[in-house]
Amino acid sequence: MTKKNQLMFYSSFYDLVWESGWMHSDVKHELTKQAEQESGFNAFGEEVERETGQWRVKSGEMYWIGWGEDGTHPTFTLDTALDSLADVPTFGSKKKAEDVAAIFNGDVESVGDAE
Repeated sequence: MTKKNQLMFYSSFYDLVWESGWMHSDVKHELTKQAEQESGFNAFGEEVERETGQWRVKSGEMYWIGWGEDGTHPTFTLDTALDSLADVPTFGSKKKAEDVAAIFNGDVESVGDAE
């Protein structure tokens, strides 16, 4: 199955689910956008510009590195040494990085090619 056919299938599937009342329109929009990003085509078969790059989450001068030992509190690191950002996770999707940043009112920063 080609990517274009996959998108057509998923778009039809999401339309059916939405019409049945199983999902909110915002959820349908996000799923459709995700399918477009993965396939490179919209529901009409037209090419869409894909998000490219890497993003990381920061709050003030601190970079998010994960959740604490109990899994509920965010943990951060400061950029104080050459390799201090080595443990900072990067996201291939800006939306996923924004979702994490929204939890603690953080920001999303694009990671440069040299990093």
